Amino acid sequence: MMATTYERRLRRGRRCWDLASATYYRGLERMLAPLNELALKHLELEPGERVIDIGCGTGAGLAVWRDAVGPDGSVLGVDYSPRMLTRAQRVTEAHGWPNVRLQRADIARDSLGDNEFDAAVALSSLSATPDVRAAVEIAHAALRPGGRILVFDMRLIVTGHVFKRAAIRLGRATYRATAGFAGADVIHELQRTFATVAPAFPSGEFGTTISFALAIK
Repeated sequence: MMATTYERRLRRGRRCWDLASATYYRGLERMLAPLNELALKHLELEPGERVIDIGCGTGAGLAVWRDAVGPDGSVLGVDYSPRMLTRAQRVTEAHGWPNVRLQRADIARDSLGDNEFDAAVALSSLSATPDVRAAVEIAHAALRPGGRILVFDMRLIVTGHVFKRAAIRLGRATYRATAGFAGADVIHELQRTFATVAPAFPSGEFGTTISFALAIK
């Protein structure tokens, strides 16, 4: 049976992130460290809360979320890449956290729970799914009423001067070829689904190439 466009993009993304888990992702982890701290500031996590890390990768943020919610809270890390999760599993085993668990899931197809989590974080993950709208809806369903999600992601809106537009088009094509980028606007899908969506950048803007937002259910 011929694979669908969705299936082809999903496989392409998995291959990309499996490869990344052993190569440049180590450098990306260092880059994500200050971003994790900024996400923590916006989410205002409290002890005892339940958090889901959507696209947890190799587990770079697990310690941050776990420290914030403490032993009475819980953290679920979700990713589709088996190799990413293998590395994340090493992190959880090294720390011996009983309240941190990992799950392999297609975040645009597999349920992540129903009104189960107080907060979620999605760093560079939603735009990489073949169906951003479905992924946002699944994340929304997983949060309790009033739950919040912090999203940092590629937006890649073609705008600006001619050279900028050309660079963005090239970026979109490269992202599509390597990781299955479907071209959807993450901010638009958040605004369509969540009650409140606010920029998290200090400038008060969502951004056109990279987006940073806090959404509340």
